[in-house]
Amino acid sequence: MQTDQAPSVAQTTARPNLSFWQIWNMSFGFLGIQYGFGLQQANMSPIYRYLGADEASIPGLWLAGPLTGLLLQPIIGAVSDRSWSPTWGRRKPFILVGALMGSIAMLLMPNSSTVWMAAGLMWMLDAGLNSAMEPFRAFVGDMLNEKQRPTGFAVQSFMVGFGQTLANCMPYILPFIGISMVVSASELTNGIPNSVRYPFYIGAAAILIAVVWTMRTTKEYPPVDESYKQHPVFTAEQKKSISFWHLALTLGAAVLAFFFAARLGGISNGLIWGVGVMAGGYLVLMLPVFKEVLASLSEMPTVMKQLWWVKFFTWYGLPLMWQYLSLAVAKYAFDAPDAVSNKAGFEAGTKWGGLCFAMFSVSCAVISIFIPRIAKAIGSARATHAVFLCIGALGFFLTLTSNDKMIYLVGMGIIGLAWGSIMSMPYLILASAIPKERMGVYMGIFNGFICVPQFIGMLTVPLFYKTLLGDDPRNALVLAGVCMLLAAGSCFLVKAPKAV
Repeated sequence: MQTDQAPSVAQTTARPNLSFWQIWNMSFGFLGIQYGFGLQQANMSPIYRYLGADEASIPGLWLAGPLTGLLLQPIIGAVSDRSWSPTWGRRKPFILVGALMGSIAMLLMPNSSTVWMAAGLMWMLDAGLNSAMEPFRAFVGDMLNEKQRPTGFAVQSFMVGFGQTLANCMPYILPFIGISMVVSASELTNGIPNSVRYPFYIGAAAILIAVVWTMRTTKEYPPVDESYKQHPVFTAEQKKSISFWHLALTLGAAVLAFFFAARLGGISNGLIWGVGVMAGGYLVLMLPVFKEVLASLSEMPTVMKQLWWVKFFTWYGLPLMWQYLSLAVAKYAFDAPDAVSNKAGFEAGTKWGGLCFAMFSVSCAVISIFIPRIAKAIGSARATHAVFLCIGALGFFLTLTSNDKMIYLVGMGIIGLAWGSIMSMPYLILASAIPKERMGVYMGIFNGFICVPQFIGMLTVPLFYKTLLGDDPRNALVLAGVCMLLAAGSCFLVKAPKAV
């Protein structure tokens, strides 16, 4: 395995061009992270339904994603901005820890016995994946010059599409290579079939393998100056307040929570509560970092403020796709509104929903290769993004035209074109407008822009799902299309630098 050499401090003042394979290696870990997100997006709503959750309650059960992202990503960005280890670098320790946490959640998720156990594991999974994802975004800003950043974000967008394609195609790939998906009903303890179970187990390994590849092949640039030493994460006075007793009490409370919850609900339930208590202690420990995040918010660049409305409408609508696409396919294309009235049809529908998400991811991967050229031809990242968002809206509206399962496949392929832009263009605009020394914290806050509208949507959609949306998952997809159009219009509120 060839390992890229770490650049010298002198080199870091002007980033040299990296080879394509250096950019590929530094983004390869993103493939594993996105495999995990792909499984989550395609399978969590069916898992909740297998375990007996009501359709209208689905958005509330997805709250883990936006809340963990909102809490973790700005903190990780701020801490990593002011960290450096000659051995581990700046961003890589956070990527590795997040990958380990996500892999553990992947192993436990398909063995959930109750809705709330699955919801708790989703919190753990999202915490791990979000902890790993934010540093990858900052990686591009750290390692690449402005000329190569479009390529860097495009490669990440390709990894998004390819990773999620693998995740969504697994129920079809595994039987093809001889792994049986059939299991008797008596062997299923929770109703979750092997077509869901096995891909999660594979996902646990995929996340770690991909992240370790990036860890081994990529060396981070050392800081240009030693400002991280003048502005450490914790001052000497704050370090004194982080006493042995704080750490001991947190660990003790986590152990007690583990044993108590495990006695009531099993080892997996105990792990969820134990990790949750430790996370609470971690957040208390990070209170000084919250001050840095708040200070960064007050000094937010104008372009970043203008991008808020683009992100708001985009991410109010997109979660509706992950929450309701598979349910709409099962209901209309396979005549299976739930797993009780028609279990075979519901399983076939959710599998086809997974294939639709695979088409979504394939089109994302393909278009990501051409997005830099398209943006250059149009002459504006802002206008390019608006065009792709309008295309995505058409894909959502297409799902309303027919009950044919192929319509959903084609519609998701069209939406995937917009997804390729969503995963690259806003980050390209942002990276050109924020100071390099605060790349991590602002990328974290920007990802918080993703979380806030998701949080608002998950709280508000259940209020009008049965009335305004007619208790119909397909109408939720139409609402997502309307949101894409509003996001496209908001692009023209952004006054991006001329370079983008």
